[in-house]
Amino acid sequence: MSNLEEKGLEKANKLLDKINSSKHIRPLVQAGLLFMKHSMQIYSGYATLYILMAMIPLLMFVVSVVNMIPSFSVENISSLLSAIFPELPQIHNMIEDIVLNLNSQSSGFLATTTALIMFWSASNGVSAIQKGLEEINEKKSNVVKGKVVSLLFTLVVVVVLVFLMLFQLLRQPLMDFVVKILTTLRLTNAIPFFTTFMQYSYLISIATSIISIVMIYTILPSGKMTFRSQFPGAVLAIVVSGLFTFAFGFFMGTFWRASSFYGSMAAIFLMAMWLQFIIMIIFYGACLNKALLAPENITLEMINNNGAE
Repeated sequence: MSNLEEKGLEKANKLLDKINSSKHIRPLVQAGLLFMKHSMQIYSGYATLYILMAMIPLLMFVVSVVNMIPSFSVENISSLLSAIFPELPQIHNMIEDIVLNLNSQSSGFLATTTALIMFWSASNGVSAIQKGLEEINEKKSNVVKGKVVSLLFTLVVVVVLVFLMLFQLLRQPLMDFVVKILTTLRLTNAIPFFTTFMQYSYLISIATSIISIVMIYTILPSGKMTFRSQFPGAVLAIVVSGLFTFAFGFFMGTFWRASSFYGSMAAIFLMAMWLQFIIMIIFYGACLNKALLAPENITLEMINNNGAE
């Protein structure tokens, strides 16, 4: 071994010593190694494909539900969905066009059919996430049992998504209704507190998102997981997802012009790219939870083995 290689190896060992001595940095690095070891980007690709296939039927189902609510229009849905996805005109325009077209074609029978298609496609996406989490935790579940769990979990996720969307759409009418009741009951002192609480109702969405991610980590993979042990990865996943969504919209909108190359397919390409990264972040959160539960020192052998894979 040459002197240059010896110096490089010595610097690498010193860096690893610093990483292993830090109780905050070591689990983050260990989680990254677990992510690469189990090839989580492959599982995220599978999940992205099936979830994208379920998006159009899901939108049609939501449009059908909203059409049953008086004084609400599809424009409310478009504005709400635009707040979820990155700030990119290609994606926002595509969502608006899809929602308007679905609204003109929606019917009871069609909504029922597309709901079933959405349910099955989304369950396949959940199954891909389930397989990835089982790979991280090195557990295997029965095929039939795993599919039943993914179907039930998909149903819960769809109900939660619809509830959150309806809650955001009905927030102002709900505020007016409760204020009217409080006024009738002469509880006007409670009105400022209630209106302040509703102004910060986005915290309800954040809390629901964290609980949903914790449920994904706890319920989907086989084996017993405690909610408490899965909480750190869920919080990290939500925070990083929010920051990534903001950064993705800013940099893609500022420095990259997809429309000139991809044309009308730019929105689909950008949405698929964004969704895959979000799922990869969720997988990284699961890797972090495992690293916190079973900490171990990072070695050059571990890094070399991940690089070879």
